[in-house]
Amino acid sequence: MNPQSLGLLRSPHHLAICAVLLTSSVRVHAETEIGIERSGLIYGLGHVERVSRGSALIDLGDVHTLKVDETVAVIRPVDNYYVPVGVLRIEQTYPTTCRTRRSNVVRPLPGDIVMFTREFWQLKTGPRFRNEYLKQQVIKTSANQGYSTFRRSDTAAALMKYELNHPKWERADGNVIGYLEAASFGEGGRKFIMGLLRQIGMFREHHRVGGRTLSAAGEKWASVMSVLMGPTVTAQHEAAQPVSDDELLEEDFGPTVRDVRRVVRKRLFARLDEELDLITYLVATLLEDPVGNEHLWFIQQFGQSQFPDLARDDAVFEQIRVIVRDLQNDL
Repeated sequence: MNPQSLGLLRSPHHLAICAVLLTSSVRVHAETEIGIERSGLIYGLGHVERVSRGSALIDLGDVHTLKVDETVAVIRPVDNYYVPVGVLRIEQTYPTTCRTRRSNVVRPLPGDIVMFTREFWQLKTGPRFRNEYLKQQVIKTSANQGYSTFRRSDTAAALMKYELNHPKWERADGNVIGYLEAASFGEGGRKFIMGLLRQIGMFREHHRVGGRTLSAAGEKWASVMSVLMGPTVTAQHEAAQPVSDDELLEEDFGPTVRDVRRVVRKRLFARLDEELDLITYLVATLLEDPVGNEHLWFIQQFGQSQFPDLARDDAVFEQIRVIVRDLQNDL
């Protein structure tokens, strides 16, 4: 089967099977590993402070949960929107910062946003986290690994903030229940990236219910979202895939992601590259899982993206209608 094909649609029978599998999977996961029935996401947010020989020093503020060899997503502010840069791997951790390994592919710059996710069940309680964290720092200091104490007050404040937030996260409800933010975001600084967070949430929701069109948003978005999905959404996505049945092993049909990208760029060549990637993704998603009111669906999806003004652009909608019509004629 061609993994890029958009023609395979999910039947009601398949959705019913997925619902049973997903319920069972989440229940078992909760009982055996999580201990709770939900797994709300917590965002880790920081910035690249400086780059030396390709290695980035990341200001992570109260984010003390990253470990060596974990990965973080890097996203770059460009004017009034955001562009995915790629994924970096952690090489060293410090009280409020981390240093990444050099990459031959990803070129970080100072000011880039660094993100990762945790689910609540992955986080320790405040006192346990504080004790284990301080123990690690004592070991680092005694081993003379270069641990500097010039941010000791920042570390103490970050640990206190974590301890105060943990009960709030436990009581919170929703897909995203909290944030671990760097001091560089400042008070209320998160509001400036809400468009970015909305779009990431939109990608995650489509993926959660089994959507297979993330590659249509571009290779770099697919890369950074691999860090930002979270284990529960990843498991839900797998549970929502077609079952291994002979009736579902026929070749997919219809336009590929490459076809969609070509038509979108031909019709809307004057738009920003990031807008084109978003429209390509949404058109591909619509073709994979058609809806009754396409116009309203696009308005809703644009509203959940970092380009909400597209929902009021009649010229863009006229071109999208033509694009969808031409591609549907190829089905």
